Amino acid sequence: MKKTHRVIAIVLIVVLAASFLYLSDSKKSIFTEKVGDMTLSGYDTGDVAAQKISKMYGIKDIPLAKAYSAIYSSKRGTMTIWAVEAPDHKVANDAFNGMNAMLGGPLGNDEHGNSGNMGDMGSSNLDNNVDMMNNNFTKPVKLDIIEFEKPDVYAMKENNVMNYYYFKMSYNKGRVYWIIFESPDLNYQISIVKQAVMEI
Repeated sequence: MKKTHRVIAIVLIVVLAASFLYLSDSKKSIFTEKVGDMTLSGYDTGDVAAQKISKMYGIKDIPLAKAYSAIYSSKRGTMTIWAVEAPDHKVANDAFNGMNAMLGGPLGNDEHGNSGNMGDMGSSNLDNNVDMMNNNFTKPVKLDIIEFEKPDVYAMKENNVMNYYYFKMSYNKGRVYWIIFESPDLNYQISIVKQAVMEI
């Protein structure tokens, strides 16, 4: 009888330890396992993610308290997400507005500013964005997403690849997100980006 209790106790300890490790590992990431039909194929946090972010134009200048990166993939494309969490939401907001201005995007909460009306975003809206910053970048355009008012999501092309960025705030945290989406289907991209904004 004592052997049975010992076996049960050992099994219980192993199960609890495994559960604890699983839960603590899942808390390290801000990313969901799936976004739409895309599956999380890898993620980094801390120094590894910060190293990647330090090489990215624009987002690298956001004051960094925490860093995250992830790759999602499906048969229809690949989406890479970087997230920078600043020391507090005010610092993050100011840094985001500075980054947006540097990239040529509309300032602050300008409801009408630079909106190329990309909410019904066919690829023609981006292709017609003749306001080029240089030969590699288009000027950012605010997406008109009916499903939510905030956050404001901006899109731009870099070397014919779509980039999206936005700022999300909750309580005293502020995160700036940057997404690079490789897929020929622009409507698919927009649908997945909407879900990412709501879920991550």
